[in-house]
Amino acid sequence: MVGNGGSSPAPFLLTRNAARDLRRIHARSRREWGEDIADRYLADLYAAIGDAAADPEKGRLRQCRSTPFLMIPVRRHFMIYDLVPQGVVVLTIQHQVRDIETLVTELTPIFHAEVERIKRKA
Repeated sequence: MVGNGGSSPAPFLLTRNAARDLRRIHARSRREWGEDIADRYLADLYAAIGDAAADPEKGRLRQCRSTPFLMIPVRRHFMIYDLVPQGVVVLTIQHQVRDIETLVTELTPIFHAEVERIKRKA
């Protein structure tokens, strides 16, 4: 799990799964569109994570699709996250063509375990 390195006033955490998602998104973008575009796309994803950390309630607009978690659109992806004492924890970042409802349902036990582990460390 990695944090924001203090560069943003609103704290966030990434689960291993979310960090892996970001690496995969960057690698695929780099292969398809080149390093510059991949870097800009990743920067946009991190900016959206910072925005969600600064205003976590944004994710309630699409919560019906990601219950019990929060979700925001980020370019061609959805970021699914939850609230923890330290701020927000990003659980996964998935392409919008994915069946988000099914994915969240399948991963909910894993996400709950991660969130509880983070809360215990707080």
